[in-house]
Amino acid sequence: MNSKATGMTLTLGIIVGFIGYILWQITLGIDTKSDDITTILTNSGDGSAMIQISSILICVGLITYVAGLISTKGTTDSSFESIGIVFFVAAVVMWVANIGAGLALAEMGEKFVAAMAGAAAGNAEAAATAGTIGTAGGYIQAVNVASSTMGGLLAGIGFLSLGLAYRGTDIKGAISFLPVGLLAIVIGLVLIVSAIIISPLVSIEAASQVSGIAFILILIWSVSRGMAISRS
Repeated sequence: MNSKATGMTLTLGIIVGFIGYILWQITLGIDTKSDDITTILTNSGDGSAMIQISSILICVGLITYVAGLISTKGTTDSSFESIGIVFFVAAVVMWVANIGAGLALAEMGEKFVAAMAGAAAGNAEAAATAGTIGTAGGYIQAVNVASSTMGGLLAGIGFLSLGLAYRGTDIKGAISFLPVGLLAIVIGLVLIVSAIIISPLVSIEAASQVSGIAFILILIWSVSRGMAISRS
């Protein structure tokens, strides 16, 4: 892949994936707690079409981004670069797998909404169905949260490694005042702290908010790096 294609995949891939992520969060509810399965199922069912659209954007965006990131291998002779790319690819694999769980929740959500309507009308069978769906949805959501946290940790290790590889080199981004290596290290540390400290000791919601900041920084880092590569 030539430098222009590499830069374009890094830039467009992360932008498309980030748009999908924002749409996903808006559909589920930005303030929705991770253990509020009733709200998650209801919002997933009501916004199933948007969930599908955002899923496509996330998958296509992340895979495109990974293609560009892999193409940058060899920028330095540091082993940290290869380690960083491998860890981030592993994180993307987990995130893409999570999309399947999200789509499953959307399908269950449609049935859950219908069952809740029947339960509200006094239908005992519908109430039992809603309870069963809610329990199953809770298990899926628990797995979803755990794998998302692990994906964030892997991505953090990946960016920390990339930062260590780029630190002290002449590698620059299009945004000249943002050092590529240092910003990658900051991103990595934020994601790692979010996964291993904030999530278990504070709350999953707080960790999600901190990770969201890291993802915005990844967007800035990737666009800056991608544009610089395209111009080289």
